[in-house]
Parts: sequence; structure tokens; C-alpha cells
Amino acid sequence: MRITAVKTFIVDGGFRPWTFVKVETSDPGVVGWGDCTDWGSPGPVAATVERYAEWIIGRDPMQAEAIYWDLAASSVRHTGGIAHKAMAGIDSALWDIRGKVLNAPVWQLLGGKMRDRLRLYWSHCGSTRHNSAERLGLPRVDTTADLRALAAEVRERGFTAIKTNIFPLQDRPDAVAPGSPFVHRAGDIHPAVIRNAEAIIGTFREELGPDVGIALDVGFSFKLGAAIKLAQALEPYNLMWLEVETFDPQALRMIRDNTDTTICTGESLFGTLGYRPYLELHAQDIIMPDLAWNGITMGKKIADLAHSYDILFAPHNCHSPLTTLVTANVCATVPNFFIQEFDTDDAPWRDDLLTHPFVVEDGHLVLPDRPGLGSDLIEEELLKHPPASYPGAR
Repeated sequence: MRITAVKTFIVDGGFRPWTFVKVETSDPGVVGWGDCTDWGSPGPVAATVERYAEWIIGRDPMQAEAIYWDLAASSVRHTGGIAHKAMAGIDSALWDIRGKVLNAPVWQLLGGKMRDRLRLYWSHCGSTRHNSAERLGLPRVDTTADLRALAAEVRERGFTAIKTNIFPLQDRPDAVAPGSPFVHRAGDIHPAVIRNAEAIIGTFREELGPDVGIALDVGFSFKLGAAIKLAQALEPYNLMWLEVETFDPQALRMIRDNTDTTICTGESLFGTLGYRPYLELHAQDIIMPDLAWNGITMGKKIADLAHSYDILFAPHNCHSPLTTLVTANVCATVPNFFIQEFDTDDAPWRDDLLTHPFVVEDGHLVLPDRPGLGSDLIEEELLKHPPASYPGAR
């Protein structure tokens, strides 16, 4: 069996694009699907996949790890970002093929499952309905009253954890500092922004009670001092975590040392080399690798490395339904798994793309036991949803 073709598909994902990879083989009907979604540059990532295709056509698709390291060696002078994402899409598709050929789920090939169900958290809870309600056909969230109604929905659906973002509330006019953006990209934080974060988190905590996990994601928005101010202000709410990103692991360690709030980071890092300095410093309580950007081969290695440093593993997973399956197959096999991200408010056509849509029960993903990743994508359905006006879309 040999790789005969590698194809890419950029698909409308509602509030972001999805980028899929299809690897075809010389064995009739044996194909693998992968995901390398990049919200900002899907075109360049897809083009890199197609460049890599020139190097792997004719090779044995069962050699997933060998191909991964050969692509890594070929990309050593431009690793990171686009290169790693393209490699990850190919890598996941090759694992999908391996599972199908061996008639086993990918989690079986990774050492066997440790759990049948994976705890999920409702990601972008509130912020998606604030930013993309009309496009997704969902009720808007603009006020604390809207947050209370959404919290009731979280309880009804059985979720035990959520993650949200800072966004302006109409009933808190003091939340936006006059003449400045709501979140200060320069890195500082206005007291009004802290008050608004407290209003969002406080409303959720009041409605959901003390036992539901609540995470806040602020990404790269704030520099060291501002992140410490925010983390300290949110200590009374007992966050599941505050998600902070920085490329300085020592700065992150300073944040962690100056607050009782749990710190999570890592969605923008690549490979074990990227995570190692953060793990060695114990700069965070939880790491969040993105497996659409690191792949299955490297994703499992990162999880195992984190385990050796006593760090929890809660992978980033707010891309496509295929990334949910890629992530689930790794999460099922690692001892330090904590929780998996999941966009409940997703594109209405998400399940239409899958031959076997995944099952979510009481806030948990039921681990599929079909060969490969657990579902194929339906090419005809992908073509029904071309990308809209995303940067880099072709």
C-alpha cells in the first residue's frame, strides 16, 4: 500500500474555517482524514500540506511516525505555526489509515483506552452567542440576565464545566474604558475590564454553584502585571483555570506564583521542545496543546511529557468535529487527562459532515470504538459549505 494523493478542503465552520486533509492510498477505499484548522491563515496551511504531499506520495502510510519526523527534518528551518499545522493534518490522517487497516480504533494503537467517556467543558460559553448568534441561529447574550438563562441551559444539558471570554455586557456600561478597545492588546488592563470579568464569572458562579468548573480565556491579551491583577481579582470565584498565553515561561511562572488562581496555557506551542521550558519551570497547572496543530504522534508525546512533570492535560479543541475525534483518541489513553474542550454552540451543519456523528451524553463524549478515528468525513457534504470571507481562504 502506498500514498497516492493528498487533498485539502477548506470548509465553512460557522464562526471559523475548518481545514481538512484527505490522504488516499493505492488500496481501494482506504483513505484517512486529518484536520489542520487555522482560523487566520487556512490558505497558507493548505498550501503547505500540498507541498508536503510532493514528499510523501509513494510512501507507506502505515509509517506515520517515520513520515512525521521526515517532514519535521525537512521543515527544520521553518518550524512552528504553519509548518507544524500542515504536518499535524497529514499525521492524523495517517493514524486514521493505520486504524482502518488494522481494524482498530486509534486509541487502541496508542496503548488502549483508560476511559470510555471523556468529560467535556462547554467552550466559548456566552462569548459565541455574543459574537456569532445570528450566523449560528442562536439567542444573543448581551446582559447578565442572558448569562443566567444560558447557565440554566448548561445545567439542563448536564455539563460540569464551561469556559468563557471577556466581552462587553450592555448592563455594565462602565466595562469599557472610554476611547480604548475593550481588551487592551497593548497588554495593560483597565479596572473596568476587571469589573466586567468579575460580572461575567460572578454571574456564572452564582447560577452554576460551587462545583461546576468555570474557566476564563484571555489568550495573549494581557502582559505580566495585568494578568496578575486579573488572576488575583478572580480568586474568590475558584476558577477551574485562567487561560493565559505568553512566550516567556518565566513570566508565566511569575503569574502562577502571585495568585491562587489555577493557570492553564499552551495552545500556541508546538512539539515537546516548545513545552519543555514551561514544564521544567512548573509555570502552569494545566497544559492545553492543540492536536490539530501538533498531530497525534506529537500530541501523545506532549501528554506523556507533561505527566512526568505532574501536569494535567486538557487539550485545545475548538476547531472541527474531526479535531474532536483526534483529540478524544489521545485523551482516552493518557493518565493525566483532565477535561476536553467542546464547542456546544457550533455550526448547524457540523454533524452532516460525519458518517458517524459523535455522541455527547450529560456533558461527556462517548468514546467511539470504530476503526481509525471513529468517523469519516463526507466529501460531498464538505463541498456544500465553502468558506466565506476568512483571511487566507481560497
